[in-house]
Amino acid sequence: MSTKKTAPAEQEVMAKSAPAPRVVEGVTLTRLPLKDNTPGHPVAMFKGQAPKSGECLEFTLENGVTYRGTVAEATEAAGEVMAEFAASLTPVLDAAS
Repeated sequence: MSTKKTAPAEQEVMAKSAPAPRVVEGVTLTRLPLKDNTPGHPVAMFKGQAPKSGECLEFTLENGVTYRGTVAEATEAAGEVMAEFAASLTPVLDAAS
């Protein structure tokens, strides 16, 4: 059984064809505690429309650091959104990308 590998140029094209992240303003970041009271996955709180599971969000915190993450689950109530991420957030080194 062979595994198809992609060339670096092919990988770059595939990365560029990925949908752009949805930029969200006014995010505060927290972690919900797990059952044993240890911090869980990151959670973004903001006003607006809830993202869909699997959607990539990008936001800049008050300290000027920009992050991206893939939404695992989101809940919206009265315009307040709580978006939970399944994995760690990724800092964006160049916010223009």
